[in-house]
Amino acid sequence: MHAVSEIPSLPSVRGVVGAALRREWLSHRLNRFLYSHVALVLVVGALPLLTPGDGFSRGAAWWLLHGVLYAVSLSSLLLGLSSAHAEAEEYVWIMGQPAGIGPWLTGKAAGLVLLTGGSTALICAPVMAMGGGTRALAVVTVGAVGISAVCALVGFALGFWVRDGVRGLIAVVAGWFVMLFGVDLLLLALAGAPWVQANPDVWIALLMANPLDAFRITVLFSVERAAFSGLGAGALTNWWSANAVMWLGVLCLVWVMLGGLLAWLGLRRRTDDV
Repeated sequence: MHAVSEIPSLPSVRGVVGAALRREWLSHRLNRFLYSHVALVLVVGALPLLTPGDGFSRGAAWWLLHGVLYAVSLSSLLLGLSSAHAEAEEYVWIMGQPAGIGPWLTGKAAGLVLLTGGSTALICAPVMAMGGGTRALAVVTVGAVGISAVCALVGFALGFWVRDGVRGLIAVVAGWFVMLFGVDLLLLALAGAPWVQANPDVWIALLMANPLDAFRITVLFSVERAAFSGLGAGALTNWWSANAVMWLGVLCLVWVMLGGLLAWLGLRRRTDDV
């Protein structure tokens, strides 16, 4: 009797996720955007050392806050875009695997979040090395990691929806401007409206939904114990003030999940068009 050849087993979901995660790590070892991101994070982390005297410890949170908002967030967006475009020529082969899109995309997104968030955590290293560790520094560092993960996944999703490299860069920069300035300008324009004055919680909810604004306000709440003065403080504002750090964590998690979902939808559309 002839021996029956064994049918090779299909890869498990966990195996595909792990393989995609390792592939993401290996591909970023040669990615100039990752090294640029790490260098930028260290430069931003060293900015508090410019504060004269011993005041750098107290002022570190403000240096890092602005560095994250105006530099690290954009760098993370570009890192996510680069990750999405890195394997553009292999999409047909990758999407033809038996495990499908979901496990591969999950592993790739997880690797991107770990790389981006892990490298951004280095932002506190210069101040910590100088003995300037404080609760405010911890809050800003954790917030910076969350914001970097969010921006990386937003850039990741945009990369699957916008296929051309130049247009992808334009889309990322435009999205960054909207998140950093556009929402605030819109809310400032609406702040004086009678309906907004009568319903301040709606205005606050829109502010809370933007991760960059939530990060900024969290630092204000946590470091200076600041409060809103233009709008009457309602129940939502009081809750946010008391739970700012927790809300920022939940919001970043929601945005990361939303970014992953949008990336999946964009990748499905992309493979359908191939």
